[in-house]
Amino acid sequence: MGFTPQQVNEMSVWQFMAAVDGYVEANTPDDGGLTAKEVDELWEWL
Repeated sequence: MGFTPQQVNEMSVWQFMAAVDGYVEANTPDDGGLTAKEVDELWEWL
């Protein structure tokens, strides 16, 4: 997440968990998987 140990020590548990939640939200793809059509097109391309 990019925090130094000193920064983590200075945070409250609430602040740290809010940072974790934000990190997970920002780094989790939410577009879902490939559609059946996209899978077929990918296999045709290969």
